[in-house]
Amino acid sequence: MAAALLAGAMACRRPEKPGAAAPPPAKPTPAAALRFDEKAQAIGIDFVHINGARGQKWMPETMGGGVAVLDYDGDGRPDLLFVSGAWWPGDPRAASQKSSLALYHNEGNGPDGLPRFRDATREAGLRRTFQGMGAAVGDYDNDGRPDVYVTAVGRNFLFHNAGGRFEEVSGKARVRDSGWGTSAVWLDYDGDGLLDLFVCRYVDWSPKTDLFCTLDGKTKSYCTPERYPGTSSHLYRNLGNGCFEDVTRKAGLWNVNQKALGAAAWDVNGDGRPDLFVSNDTAPNNLYRNRGDGTFEDVAVEAGVAVDEAGRSRGSMGAAWGDTRNGKGATLAVGNFSNELKSLYWTETGDVFLDESPRSGVGSSSLLSLTFGLFFFDADLDGRLDLFLANGHVEPSVQEVQKTVTYRQAPVLYRNLGDNRFAAATGGDLATPIVGRGAVYADLDGDGDLDIVVVENGGPARVFVNRLDRPDESVRVRLVGTDRSNRDAIGARVTARIGSRSLTSQVSGGESYLSAPEKTLTFGLGGARRIDSLEIRWPDGRRETLGTLAGGTLRTVTEGSGAAPAPSPPR
Repeated sequence: MAAALLAGAMACRRPEKPGAAAPPPAKPTPAAALRFDEKAQAIGIDFVHINGARGQKWMPETMGGGVAVLDYDGDGRPDLLFVSGAWWPGDPRAASQKSSLALYHNEGNGPDGLPRFRDATREAGLRRTFQGMGAAVGDYDNDGRPDVYVTAVGRNFLFHNAGGRFEEVSGKARVRDSGWGTSAVWLDYDGDGLLDLFVCRYVDWSPKTDLFCTLDGKTKSYCTPERYPGTSSHLYRNLGNGCFEDVTRKAGLWNVNQKALGAAAWDVNGDGRPDLFVSNDTAPNNLYRNRGDGTFEDVAVEAGVAVDEAGRSRGSMGAAWGDTRNGKGATLAVGNFSNELKSLYWTETGDVFLDESPRSGVGSSSLLSLTFGLFFFDADLDGRLDLFLANGHVEPSVQEVQKTVTYRQAPVLYRNLGDNRFAAATGGDLATPIVGRGAVYADLDGDGDLDIVVVENGGPARVFVNRLDRPDESVRVRLVGTDRSNRDAIGARVTARIGSRSLTSQVSGGESYLSAPEKTLTFGLGGARRIDSLEIRWPDGRRETLGTLAGGTLRTVTEGSGAAPAPSPPR
């Protein structure tokens, strides 16, 4: 949900000015080879999200679900976990729903080169029904198996991976939480080698506290988040014994003015500690700087990322970080409501951020879209990070009162042209309008390029297979931490040197909206044949440098022991 749903609500908020007219973006390199084909059904993904809508106009129905990438059985292939809502109590359709979670096992590629997936939800012990929202993946006990935290309306879940089958342990681990959970992020904020957990919470809503909102004085409409109190997100510190401690207040993160939908961690100032951005819907965003003593300081206002240039809070959804300028600072992308610019902030030092949305070519062209999931990835492997936006409105009847805004909206892929200039390269199957929510990237078919997975609110999942088909154009790196760093190496920063260029990436513990991308890092070579050197700064501060890595290779790097060829799973 965001600042306004229909014309009556939007009349209270002026459309945001796109800013000074941006110079026309340079023409992109010919993109004939850049094509994404939607193949969900063909590869065995038949997940359909349930939002529970039956005319009551309850807020969770608009928010959609997330998707997480994980190799839950350790066979070297990325599997997919989708999160759905559920039919509300009393709805006769509830009897037909098997589960709010859907786990699909990657069986390898078929004769056509496409991956094949099999529904493994039941055998993995994940059949449960609840008002699900999102998921984050992290090996919190450092046993080499990915665990999953799932957020929901009313309570959250922690699924411990016991070797291909999951056990729900949120109560025992003391992270069950309450309220309305949205995005979650794993991070080692205190540098002890154990993954901690940040959980976003949205507004204080329940069926019992639901308000009657209307635009015509008769018919109920979806309420805006301004009608409900905000709630504080929570930070849980990993104690190392299977339990967590709620350190929200102790860490300086308690904030009841939050209406958090997205979060993403990144070492903004390069001090080796993960900082945290939180995107809030109609409340100021937060940029929590890690002080290194177990506490955080919110510097969003000083940094220029809390509100828009007029001092107004935006309707902010998902968030993602990336190195879009090849080693020069970091870029933060935030998905915002329709009639608001999609935020694209860049910082060189981590102190002050410049809003480059207007000049980038993203701002004005995405003004009418409502963006939830988004992420940076190198779609064409040219050595520059591109930007993907998953779009879709929250009100099905929005076009009745706003002729230029639609409910279903096509995703948009923006190609990075250099100097933080982007140009839309949407076409083919990506041009189909959907109600996009959670979105991630992963190399599902093992061909070296990155595919896209999107959850549609109340609709089928979409899997867009990247048909670039140039395996020699990238190098992929998996990191494994030792007892000094968390096993997933979440927070590790890796810089690839390719001639005079550098590409920097960090291992993510959750980003986008309600979602978790794969943790294997992909470096596009941009026509080069190899990475000349790979510099790794591990979460514990240790630094390692590896030599030449040829294009088309996948390497597993274990902290302290250098690179080793990754096992090649059967395809």
